[in-house]
Amino acid sequence: MAIYDVIVVGLGTVGSATCMELSRRGISVLGLDACRPPHKMGSHHGESRSIRRAYLEGTVYVPMAQQAWELWRRLEGDTGTRLLTPTGNLTIGPGDAPAVQGFLASARRYDIAHAILTAADVLRRWPQLAMPDNFVAGLEMEAGVVAPEKALIAMLAEAEKSGAVMRFDDRVTGWRDEGNHIRVKSSHGTYEAGRLLLSAGAGTKPLLGPLGKWLAPKRVAVHWVAPSSAQSFDLGSWPVNFWQLPMKGKSGVYHELYALPVTRSNGRVKVAAHNHLEDCDPLRVERTVAPEEVAGIRRFMATYIPSLAIGDIHSDVCLYTMTPDGDFIIGALPGHANVFTTALAGHGFKFAPVLGGIMADMLEDKEPAFDVTRFSPDRFD
Repeated sequence: MAIYDVIVVGLGTVGSATCMELSRRGISVLGLDACRPPHKMGSHHGESRSIRRAYLEGTVYVPMAQQAWELWRRLEGDTGTRLLTPTGNLTIGPGDAPAVQGFLASARRYDIAHAILTAADVLRRWPQLAMPDNFVAGLEMEAGVVAPEKALIAMLAEAEKSGAVMRFDDRVTGWRDEGNHIRVKSSHGTYEAGRLLLSAGAGTKPLLGPLGKWLAPKRVAVHWVAPSSAQSFDLGSWPVNFWQLPMKGKSGVYHELYALPVTRSNGRVKVAAHNHLEDCDPLRVERTVAPEEVAGIRRFMATYIPSLAIGDIHSDVCLYTMTPDGDFIIGALPGHANVFTTALAGHGFKFAPVLGGIMADMLEDKEPAFDVTRFSPDRFD
């Protein structure tokens, strides 16, 4: 039996990036995935992901986002694949909404090019959008969209080129910490390594023991809407838009939704809710999107993106792996110095190459380039 330096379970966002980084450093790594990435069973599919630096989730993320942009460009150069396309990014809501305030805090602290627009400003520039008069929009000028499937293929190809071993369609069913090494059991056999990274997205929960109780897999209905030919929704001319909408009768509670531009010829606008999502079992999740879910997204568009409301809709399902505070989990599993894990709370793909570097550092007992103490797995206990 071959013994690897590191086994990576899950070859999605973090797993593929970590395999690439470790193998480039000369570390022997085995990557395992229950399917064959890229696939539609987890959290990394769907044609597009936004990338922004004026990060509304907190200023701690901004340096990571800034480096991620640079690393995506470097990966493009390494692979000859276009992965990141610039476009504007709007954060929309009442002026006192947490998303708007978080956007402003990050933009001001890190001197990120931005503007605050009124509803009239937005209507002049993007007549596709219908903002209430009492809303404002925070515009990040230099944001963009990353292509997740292409990115995953590129990272896995780079990992294999550097010597990583990949095993697809091989579901991990358990692991055992034997002190100086880790034994991993899967549907196809048993593997051993000095260290283990559990990065299987929503599928990580049953592998974590007591820590798993803090993870909440969520089912996300995602919709692709055929745009009106009379208005442009193309990437580069129409911005990513993230909406934080006050819920009637619930002070301080918001409904969050987003829309991403068309990314290819004959493509569609991507629209989905970002919170108030349904709990799910990742192995038994309902993959069919119900008519009432489609009707709900049409109601949102009828109010805020009216010309999309009558467009033909195709729908699919994605998974989030939520944490109690909405922040990442990054680090060693409590009680297991050689076992590490991640959870990205529905907003992690843009950071993939940075997270790969952070995890590679941790797995090599090096100090990461970023302070990740906020994301410690033991913070909930």
